[in-house]
Amino acid sequence: MAAEVLQAREPAGTEVRIELSRDLRFFDITMIGIGAMIGAGIFVLTGSAARLAGPAALIALVINGLVTLVTAFTYAELGSAYSQAGGGYVWARESLPPPIGFISGWFSWAATLIACALYAAAFGKFLALALDVLGVGSSVLPPEVSLGGLTFNPLTQGVTAFIIIFFVMVNYVGAQTTGRTESVMTIGKMVVLGLFIALGISAMLRDPTLPQRFVADFAPAGGGGILLAMGITFIAFEGYEIIAQSGEEVKDPRRNIPRAIFVSIFVVVIFYVLTFTVALGVIGCPDPSQAYLCLGDPKAVGLPPANPELAMIRAGESLAGTLGLTIMLVGGFLATTSALNATLYSSSRVSFAMGRDGTLPRSLGRVHPKRQSPGNAVLASGIIIMVFALVLPIEQIAASAAVMFLLLFAIANMSLIALRKKRPDLDPGFRVPLFPYIPIVGIVANIGLAIYVLNFSGQVIGGLSTGQVAWYIAILWLSIGLTYRFFSGGRTEIEAPRVVRREILEVIATPVRRRAREGRRVLLPIRDPGNLAMVRAAAQIAKERESELLLLHVIEVPRNMPPKSVRFAYVNDRIRTLRPAERAARDVGVPVSVVVKISHRVYDTILEAVVEEGADLLVLGWRGERPARGGRILGSNIDFLVQRVNVDVVVMKTVGMKEKLKRITLLAGRTSHVNYAARITAQLARENEARVTVLSVVPQRAQEEEAIALAHRLMEVFVEAEVPHEHKIVYSGSVLSAVERAARDTDLLVMGASPTWVLRKYAFGPLEDRIAKRITSPVLMVRKAVEAAKPVETEA
Repeated sequence: MAAEVLQAREPAGTEVRIELSRDLRFFDITMIGIGAMIGAGIFVLTGSAARLAGPAALIALVINGLVTLVTAFTYAELGSAYSQAGGGYVWARESLPPPIGFISGWFSWAATLIACALYAAAFGKFLALALDVLGVGSSVLPPEVSLGGLTFNPLTQGVTAFIIIFFVMVNYVGAQTTGRTESVMTIGKMVVLGLFIALGISAMLRDPTLPQRFVADFAPAGGGGILLAMGITFIAFEGYEIIAQSGEEVKDPRRNIPRAIFVSIFVVVIFYVLTFTVALGVIGCPDPSQAYLCLGDPKAVGLPPANPELAMIRAGESLAGTLGLTIMLVGGFLATTSALNATLYSSSRVSFAMGRDGTLPRSLGRVHPKRQSPGNAVLASGIIIMVFALVLPIEQIAASAAVMFLLLFAIANMSLIALRKKRPDLDPGFRVPLFPYIPIVGIVANIGLAIYVLNFSGQVIGGLSTGQVAWYIAILWLSIGLTYRFFSGGRTEIEAPRVVRREILEVIATPVRRRAREGRRVLLPIRDPGNLAMVRAAAQIAKERESELLLLHVIEVPRNMPPKSVRFAYVNDRIRTLRPAERAARDVGVPVSVVVKISHRVYDTILEAVVEEGADLLVLGWRGERPARGGRILGSNIDFLVQRVNVDVVVMKTVGMKEKLKRITLLAGRTSHVNYAARITAQLARENEARVTVLSVVPQRAQEEEAIALAHRLMEVFVEAEVPHEHKIVYSGSVLSAVERAARDTDLLVMGASPTWVLRKYAFGPLEDRIAKRITSPVLMVRKAVEAAKPVETEA
């Protein structure tokens, strides 16, 4: 696990390492990139691209891929160098003079908002079509109405508004979908498109008119049409930048961020080219040479008029009838809903980060105290998305988003050139080749394509073309942002640049080399720093093993919040609460280290810390509560750790444990786990000057001799340790009842695991688990590592 480290020291304590636990693997962030790119763009803009460029739209898609790749080089280098959230906003803020950093973040917010509007509007189109196919919608709602050159469909607009409100509330209450769910939805979109491509290619190979569809009128609008198709479809290539924006959560970001960016772009370009080829090759058309018009503008060839946004759906219907239409609608729903949710999440985090920095109203940077989500940022984003989605047609939404993203990517390329000069100390995992020529090409290509969007006529509103509307929106958005920034502190920033107050995650994004670990280590995760009884017991165990004790405290960040939401003051307060535990452990006479980790997944982080810190014993505290579900053992979290960790484990139930133990009872057994438990018992008894009772429970007297022999072997440990001890035999047909009675007269019951702990249904063994849950006195359970054991994985 990659972790970035911050050294913190207080006069009364030892050095504390604060680390960021990274959760996202290469596959996870690759799926994030692919999922964000394969959104509504390919489903709703294929028809527009065909209408503008004809079959030459294939060239537009390939060139767009190359333009995207040029800027992706920049994102790969800076994303692997700045492994923290923020992406282009952070890079511009660090490298370019004010207010360019603000403009970058402002454009980033607008671009993601307009992208959300596109996904919501596309969902509305798809669902309205599905309802019409089912005979619902047009019969109960009024027909389309026109206003100021705009056409409004009550059904489509109503569905669009509903889906926006739904996902705004999902993000507002903090019910963010998991990375696994997003990956499943991304794979679902790829399966739908893959099925469309496979069936389409099979049909195309049997079509004798296939060459006419592509060659007869390849580029009807010439190079200008290709450029316009590039501008309208460019939004379909955005999304890979989210990989860099997630940098603070990515494992090994120097290696994985560049790889994920390039792999996601390569996969998406292949899918786009093949999807368009098949759509053009299978669309029903009386004149094959005009297939591109049948796909993008059927009215132009005498066919019934149809929205170009539904071109992919019609292609699916031409390919496989109602089944094909249904499959493509399902793909459209998956694409729009997953992209809308992910992009709304991303857009609200941009405004949240800028609110935290003070470049936007600080109310946007507040976390809801109960829901633990940036509620104000989500609501503000939702309102703006609603305006764009309900007012503008889809082509104008796409053009507006394209202009915003193109300008944003141009600023990112400028940032790379500036940072190479300003920060030669940066050590990225990938370096842009042919520097500075490639970023210069990126600047020229992005700005040039954005300007060329002005030539896009499209639907005219108030005498303005689609391209003009897109640029007016960009200029208006920029003017609003600069005006606000000027009067909210931007003027002072320009005249005398301030020192930006750095958040905790920005500081720990700089890797610090760890010191070499020597000797053995005992890891104690601390959830309740006030449980000093557990800390002292863990320190005494570490002392017996001649080990260092590592106190680990994990600050859990809700999945719906970025790690950037953690404040210095909050972390400092947590460190102060750990100081009494540290002193209690040090009083036992063992070396102590303290680590604070910031993570979305507490128990995965503990498992990773065992490996990362080289621990050979994990000590866990258990509150003794009974599991809510009958199928669990000691509780899902303890089970999760015990069944997966491959080092020695001690689980302690310290409720009611006395500060000074006087009587300790060891339950006799045959396994090596019990022998190991005996050594731990000896150390605890020696430190507490306690007396040990070795308890043997036998069902009948015929087994007494065997029980005595077994107990004597265990008591050799106490003889060697010079600990007072005794052997007690209880004759009972119920071990559980006998141990429960004996536990009433002891300060601590110690048990070793049975061989059957490796089975999924047990933590330490069938009898041991039942005893631990049944008795109310303090319990300590011991299990040695068994490398061959591979428990069945269960969800924590």
